[in-house]
Amino acid sequence: MKTLFIVALFWASSFSAHAARCEQIKFNHGDIVTVKSALNMGTRIQLPANLIAKPATSNNHLWDVEGIVGTNQLVLKPNSALKEGEGTLIYAFMDDGNVIDISAMRSPLKTNQACIVLDPTPSFFDETARGAIKGFAHKAPQPVIPTRSSSDIARIAQLEKNVDVVKQTAELERKQSVITALKKYRFRIYTRYSWEEGTEFVGRNTISDVYDDGQFTYIRLANPNRGILSVETFIGGKNAIAPTDYIDEYAMYKITGIYPQFTLRVDEVSLTITRSDNSTKGNL
Repeated sequence: MKTLFIVALFWASSFSAHAARCEQIKFNHGDIVTVKSALNMGTRIQLPANLIAKPATSNNHLWDVEGIVGTNQLVLKPNSALKEGEGTLIYAFMDDGNVIDISAMRSPLKTNQACIVLDPTPSFFDETARGAIKGFAHKAPQPVIPTRSSSDIARIAQLEKNVDVVKQTAELERKQSVITALKKYRFRIYTRYSWEEGTEFVGRNTISDVYDDGQFTYIRLANPNRGILSVETFIGGKNAIAPTDYIDEYAMYKITGIYPQFTLRVDEVSLTITRSDNSTKGNL
């Protein structure tokens, strides 16, 4: 009899010392999770992600529901034995963009679920598989590099060679067109102008050269810094000042038009310049 009592006490001690484990519930997002919680006991729920707001409760007068923002823990319990407090709906908004819908039911003490861990991963994936899947999902996609056949490589090389030939041809044509234009311009140059230097000291060595291209007349002074130049022409029986531009790069004056005779005035010097004839190879 004493032996039976000791054995019974041993089994009772063993049972009382055994620690219960949290219940793990597998679910898919979109499912409604059902929880049983007893009066004066309560239930803790571990969410798969952290809360971004306090949980919303449909029956907050007859149920106590708490959840700290930034954590994945939620606690709840009924606080009344009234018929209206048999159940409540709880909505947990998480930082992964999902919402957990929980249907909590008041239950007797023996069916109270003290601790629940919500696991959205299917049961046939272990921790290693879940880690591999998560790593694969977050892995950046690698760019696809197309392979080239030998014919493609030869074709690309030929096209690059053709482009080089086109560039070289265009450069040669450009240089040739410049040379042609220079030759045509030289053919239009007229230089047979004459002028009197004068006997006074101030009138000597005033002009270096005069020529035209059939459209404009150019005058280069022997001393570019001598002063302001003006050109007076005789058009339609009247004297007129010809439009004149100074080309600083070449220290030359450009006069619009060509004239059989015009008067050049610079400082106190006045010189008459005469074109030998009216022949021209230019545009006029």
